[in-house]
Amino acid sequence: MPQDHQVTINGTRWLLRFTRLRGGAAGWTYYDDHRPKMLVDEGLTGKDRLETIVHELLHASLGPTISESAVTESARVVQRTLWRLGYRDGS
Repeated sequence: MPQDHQVTINGTRWLLRFTRLRGGAAGWTYYDDHRPKMLVDEGLTGKDRLETIVHELLHASLGPTISESAVTESARVVQRTLWRLGYRDGS
């Protein structure tokens, strides 16, 4: 069952949903006609889950102004830093 959360980014209300994704994608951020959405694969755990959440938040925050490689590298840096500081699921 999907887990839905509301996130406000730059004045826009986003749906952040943890759900099963098909194919190889760990996450996906998109704008539809009604509501912008961030999807994160519900099967991810630990560092992979944290990095994917950060990655999708960066896409939502920065939009198309930043390259995929810059988003990926930035998400890795944030994930490693937060992990070293002790942030985990539920903490």
